[in-house]
Amino acid sequence: MYDDIVILVHEIDDETTEEKEVFATVESVGQNEFFSAAQAGLKAEFKISLWIDDYDNEVYVKINGRNYDIYRTYMRRDGKIELYCGKKIGV
Repeated sequence: MYDDIVILVHEIDDETTEEKEVFATVESVGQNEFFSAAQAGLKAEFKISLWIDDYDNEVYVKINGRNYDIYRTYMRRDGKIELYCGKKIGV
């Protein structure tokens, strides 16, 4: 069940973005994901689950008014996709 609303941000060009609100489930990432992302220079913060039809290769997501990079995706067999979001370390 989806409890949250997130905003997927699609960059059209350098100055223009398009935003789309979707229902999703927002969870904290697990310890293994946190440390794997840290090795790649990222601070993993959230795992977002939503229907795959709602996702169109966006690279940013807004959660509670804050922007996060989508650094990894995982397609599940049940028609959903998991988006792993965070920030670059030191930025």
